[in-house]
Amino acid sequence: MTLYSSRFDTSLKAKHFMPKYWGTWSLLGFLYICSYCPIKIRDRFAAFVVDKLYNASFLNKRKKIAFTNLSLCFPEYTQQQKESLMRENLRAVAQISLSLGELAFRSQSFLVNRVNMIGEHYIKQAEAKKQAIIFLGPHCYGIDFAGVAAIAARGYALSSMFNDYKNPIFDWFVTGYRTRFTKLVGKGMLYHRSEGLKPAIKSLRDKAHFYYLPDEDHGRDHSLFANFYATQKATLPIIGRLAKLGRAVVIPVYTSYNAATSKVDVIFHAPLDDFSKLDEQAQTELMNRAIEKLIDENRAQYMWALKLLKTRPEVGLKIYK
Repeated sequence: MTLYSSRFDTSLKAKHFMPKYWGTWSLLGFLYICSYCPIKIRDRFAAFVVDKLYNASFLNKRKKIAFTNLSLCFPEYTQQQKESLMRENLRAVAQISLSLGELAFRSQSFLVNRVNMIGEHYIKQAEAKKQAIIFLGPHCYGIDFAGVAAIAARGYALSSMFNDYKNPIFDWFVTGYRTRFTKLVGKGMLYHRSEGLKPAIKSLRDKAHFYYLPDEDHGRDHSLFANFYATQKATLPIIGRLAKLGRAVVIPVYTSYNAATSKVDVIFHAPLDDFSKLDEQAQTELMNRAIEKLIDENRAQYMWALKLLKTRPEVGLKIYK
């Protein structure tokens, strides 16, 4: 199987070293330096900066979206509870962001030790049965550590998809660290989201696992409304078909940065029960229940600032104003 296959060219060209990209290169240089800084000092610095900037105006839009989502999902939360959760959320954003250089610049052994694996035996059990795995992972800030350091760096074959960043330097950087360990097993691919699920199905049938993020809002035409905490969410109803076509078992996974231990906790839950006999609505509801259980591992590190609930059951209702 091709290690890297995409219609998108993420290689560097001479034009990418022109002055318009010097700011991006400087940022990558900063991440390189951060990757070798003492982790606890770096974490404290990130938390200090966030606490000082929490009330800055440039964060207002992000917090407004997050508070809207939290109010719909957890109507029992007080404003103080939402504020406390978002402070912790933004600290995690900063701490993980300053850690990203590790994925590109630090050794395989460093990355393996950086992660605290919880529930790895579920992966080993699936592999012993020669089953392909769909890693069902909601959007949390450490997802790249789960894919790169917890799965690929340990020699598990992995495929995933990416969206380009509209910045060729970031595309090169991110696709580079996401594919750096695929050579360990000779399987796996990284492809652009616009290419659909066919590469994922092909990869699963070749026993290369697939990291699937199921919780974005893809609009009314492609979704079913399923329960999500105290509200309903437009959800893609494809997990059953993907598992069936890929002949795969679904293992939920969540990533939570633990500043107390200076490690990334990657938590695998038990495989979902066979839901091939359920209809799409029931499959989608089951998937959302699994996502809720993952988020409950650490609600503060979920990406609440995404427009997760943009499509509402009430046609024309706009909640992110």
